[in-house]
Amino acid sequence: MSEQRAPIREVFLFWGEDRESVNRNLRNLIARLEGESGMPAQRFRADEDPADDVVAICQALSMGGTQLVVVEDISNYKAADVAPIVEYLDAPNPGTCLALTSVDKPSPKLLAACESAGLVRQFGPDPKAKTRDRQKWLNEHAAKELGRHGARAEAAAVRELVTRVVVDRPDAHKSGVNALELSSAAGLLAAYAGAEPVTEAMVREIVPAHPDARAYLLADALVGGDDAAVHDLLAELASGSDPANPMAIQGALSRHFQGLAAAQRLSPRPSPAEVSEATGIRGYPAQKLAEQAGRIPHETVTGIVARIAALELELRVSAFAQLGRTRDDGQRFVLEIAARDLLALTA
Repeated sequence: MSEQRAPIREVFLFWGEDRESVNRNLRNLIARLEGESGMPAQRFRADEDPADDVVAICQALSMGGTQLVVVEDISNYKAADVAPIVEYLDAPNPGTCLALTSVDKPSPKLLAACESAGLVRQFGPDPKAKTRDRQKWLNEHAAKELGRHGARAEAAAVRELVTRVVVDRPDAHKSGVNALELSSAAGLLAAYAGAEPVTEAMVREIVPAHPDARAYLLADALVGGDDAAVHDLLAELASGSDPANPMAIQGALSRHFQGLAAAQRLSPRPSPAEVSEATGIRGYPAQKLAEQAGRIPHETVTGIVARIAALELELRVSAFAQLGRTRDDGQRFVLEIAARDLLALTA
């Protein structure tokens, strides 16, 4: 006897720091409903589309099967903005399935309305979890993602993976970058290991320490013109038991701002999906590009791209790069000069 599928509810809310699980559940729901009704999902973003517009679509009569309406990043609505959706959920249209996603915990009223009218699923640790509890969840998440890709892993390898990937900053937790990066790295490790167990040595060989992940934060600070944050991050990247090479930092920044320039050429406020389609950049990096596109003029981004391109040559051949007791000393000095110039561009 075939297993009976769970009924479609009037509303689904998938939220939490584990963006990969949130996205996977949303993809499964979209695939099921599009397959059953033959109608494509209608997709909205809370930072672009008013809740009134979403509700109007939800209330419309469907000429086929159940219509699916998706709203991503619902926590971007303020309490007053989300009121139409809360009111709609008092008597939702049975011909519509409303799917909501969020990294942050939704407002209490929206959460209660979704629990009453449909299904709520949280993925990830409690947003207010203590450092020890969050670390425990990250280790469990890394192990689970390795297992999902068919890999076996030593406990030391899981700990090393988390150490190399995770950015220990509150804004990284809120954006879900840590969980996404762990999911991505787990897939790479599983493919590399094959039938062998993933070892600590494999993690060190395959997974770079996270200059790219920290570069998202550095790019945010540059876009915001935050001098103190830029220099604090550069100091962080230069220190620790596994410091980031200046050339790796330059490469990460170059990729990010070239992607930002491409995103801005699409429209003043492109969606992450549009960024992904145009650039091939997906997941959290595409989300960051979409967020930053409207925060800084395109002319400024063009200047930043040019300055970062010049930085590569300076790191290789500049006389300043030869200063200090080691080559890294000189290169970090060159990087600090470039950071000063980049901040001047955003001033």
